[in-house]
Amino acid sequence: MIISLSGQLGSGKSTLCAYFKEQKGFEIFSTGTIHRRLAKEMNLSTLEFNALLAKDKNTDLLIDGEMKKYARENSGRDIVFDSRLAWHFIKESFKVFLLVAPAAAARRVFSNRVSEEEKYSSLEDAAGGLIRRRAIETERFNEFYGVDCDDYENYDLIVDTSDADTETAAKIILSAYAAFSAKRPFVKYRVSPKNVYPTRKFSEIGRDLTKPIKLARAGGALFITEGHKTVAEAIAGNEKIICAEASDKRSGEAVCKTLGTGAQREIIADWEDKNGFVFGYYLE
Repeated sequence: MIISLSGQLGSGKSTLCAYFKEQKGFEIFSTGTIHRRLAKEMNLSTLEFNALLAKDKNTDLLIDGEMKKYARENSGRDIVFDSRLAWHFIKESFKVFLLVAPAAAARRVFSNRVSEEEKYSSLEDAAGGLIRRRAIETERFNEFYGVDCDDYENYDLIVDTSDADTETAAKIILSAYAAFSAKRPFVKYRVSPKNVYPTRKFSEIGRDLTKPIKLARAGGALFITEGHKTVAEAIAGNEKIICAEASDKRSGEAVCKTLGTGAQREIIADWEDKNGFVFGYYLE
């Protein structure tokens, strides 16, 4: 079994890898560990090292080659590749992407720095640092490889770790992989009901609890296009993770047009007030 694990910064990739290694006996290949080691050797912060990589492709090519070689030489073993690009290079892998709410990611990274280079002065500093790092990496991969790591169409499974613990996330991945291997259908999107943004005010969502949840990606976040009432019920029931489907691209384009507008902010404020929580991060 080969799993390629990508995801947003602070989504718990390293923690999940440790679980797979310690509890399930998987081998782990982590490009992030290699990056942090090289950054430390060069006396650079993680952000500075990523900026350097944006100008020099040689280090990326070296690590990419090692990853592909490792996959070839260990075919048939249980391996998790912790890498933003493993899905691209290891075609036969089960491709998983981890989501996390920006506020949750900032809390995790601020409280559990992996290295001295990743220390932040505040939660706001952590959130800003993660956003800058992600922007640099995304731009670099687009330029060097012509791929979009944030396009969810590239993955077999999307798992939101904002409120789900490590064991729950691992069980979802293994269950989906079993269905994938047997060519059985499975739910691609497993998200936190508090990490999907509304596109309607609470008073406009109706009473249809049977409607499936459909989501459209816009501005780096997921927006509800159908199933608002179902999401609201999940929030009220304190559910940590729910099933969802992807909307068509046209729905995502429609959402993009409203990002940062007064109408969008009003809808989100109403949603927070009626559901009794705050997102902690708002798209401009």
